[in-house]
Amino acid sequence: PELQIKNSEIEFKNVSFKYKSTNEKAISNINLKIEGGKITALVGQSGSGKSTLLNMIPRIYNPISGSIKIDDQDLTKINLMSLRKQISIVDQNTTLFDDTVFNNIKYAQPDSSNEEIMQAAKLSMSEEFINNLENGFETKIGENGVKLSGGEKQRLSIARAFLKKSNIILLDEATSSLDSDTEEKIQKAIEELIHDKTTIVIAHRLSTVLNSEKIYVMEKGRILDSGNHDELLEKSNEYK
Repeated sequence: PELQIKNSEIEFKNVSFKYKSTNEKAISNINLKIEGGKITALVGQSGSGKSTLLNMIPRIYNPISGSIKIDDQDLTKINLMSLRKQISIVDQNTTLFDDTVFNNIKYAQPDSSNEEIMQAAKLSMSEEFINNLENGFETKIGENGVKLSGGEKQRLSIARAFLKKSNIILLDEATSSLDSDTEEKIQKAIEELIHDKTTIVIAHRLSTVLNSEKIYVMEKGRILDSGNHDELLEKSNEYK
């Protein structure tokens, strides 16, 4: 069956996962509820399981036990294409093709009109750098976008997410080597993108954490604590 979206609520029930290369579980008996239309942040040291958790939502990995549901529909029982249609991933590792900027954005939603593609470029703050390229939107960007900077690639990934209009946004805010001007543009574009969407973010920036309705503190594949920023400052040593 196809995924039917109502509130875009995501629930993990007793979810565990381990990579084949190791005996230790990367995710251990996780229970969490992600509210629809709100921002939920995952924080924790490197290797605490945040990315693994994020990657289980579009089923890049499947749990070895437990279940993940969106609006009460078990992800393993729904059509994978219909699941991934509802999810946009914004991170540093945008897969780009040796094609024009225009086609790279369009890839997210092939039946989009030119207007929609231009609008996505504008909303993602990409328009400005695209217009500075030798052939604007028709510039070929090279194998995996070699001609673009990290910040430019990330903005194209945000443009794709705008075009896709999915209900669920997964965001890995990898703090890359962005200058403050670029970072500000990306922050603005992301704020616009995630408005009223169910957003799960691996948070590195304090501003994101402060804007999150709920924060889960992860350690060694488990959830140590949850709450908002002020609550966690009071009760969680790890968070502090």
